[in-house]
Amino acid sequence: MKNDWEVSIKWNVKLFCLINSRRNSFLDKFYKYFFYIGKSYSIPVYILIFFIFLKDFNFLKHLIVSLLITGIIMPILKYTFRHKRPSALLENVNLLEPVSLKSFPSADSGYVFTIFTVSLFYGNIYLSLILLIIALIIGYGRVYMGAHFPLDVIAGYFFGFLAGILGNYLIKFIP
Repeated sequence: MKNDWEVSIKWNVKLFCLINSRRNSFLDKFYKYFFYIGKSYSIPVYILIFFIFLKDFNFLKHLIVSLLITGIIMPILKYTFRHKRPSALLENVNLLEPVSLKSFPSADSGYVFTIFTVSLFYGNIYLSLILLIIALIIGYGRVYMGAHFPLDVIAGYFFGFLAGILGNYLIKFIP
């Protein structure tokens, strides 16, 4: 184990090892494809999900502004902290996808939590519940796949939540 600030947080390493070491052939196959839903290029899928539940596009300005905030914040944080991926810091990591860039925070978790947070403003409990479940599955998957430590995912959720809140505030100033 290499010296790194995130590795020095014992619960973070233990929880990573617990989740990442438990292999399951179904989850290996599932996350091989499902992790794409956490990527920023899956935004059209989320717009469709919003439209199916809300039947209008009133959410769109809020969603776009919030995702832009997330898209700006995540790279800034990644290159400020310059935290390495678990596979670069620990031995015996089960890495199920190629990884690049930096690890902290998890941008995938940030994007899906931004989307979930935006849904909270539009009063459809079913939409919010579905998006929360998707966000939790993606967050777990980021650790399961060996791409992130749990703290990366939690930080991604936190910054995604803040982006959704800030986006709601900022859209009041956009005609």
